[in-house]
Amino acid sequence: MVLYAEDIMQKDNKVYDPRTDCLTASKIMASERHGYIIAGNDGKPVGIITEWDLINKVLAKGINPEDVKLGDIMSENLISVSAKTPMDKIADIMASNGIRRLLVIENGKFVGVITSRDILRFFHDYVKDVVDIASKFGIR
Repeated sequence: MVLYAEDIMQKDNKVYDPRTDCLTASKIMASERHGYIIAGNDGKPVGIITEWDLINKVLAKGINPEDVKLGDIMSENLISVSAKTPMDKIADIMASNGIRRLLVIENGKFVGVITSRDILRFFHDYVKDVVDIASKFGIR
């Protein structure tokens, strides 16, 4: 069985105005329990801001997060896949680019995000299933 991006992606993602201040963004990230926030215009992503961006580019420099906008610190080189991209390709893209979040774009529309945690959850479940099947045949 092959899983695709649409099978594991988080679909509850919103796009926030790049003029949103970082304090507000951090509160959104905390309430949504995401380690990132997507910045964009009219629902189209133009950048991503991670918890590391907030720490490294704002807090560690002693800058007031209310004075910094998402657009000031976002990463703009977004990497995305289609909803029909298979899991092995997704893992490959994330590993080769050193990223932990991957946008899913379908027909030009932002439909979700895949995180490294989503992939770990999938592989955990897969290994558990293989072990369960193997144990039925007395295989360790």
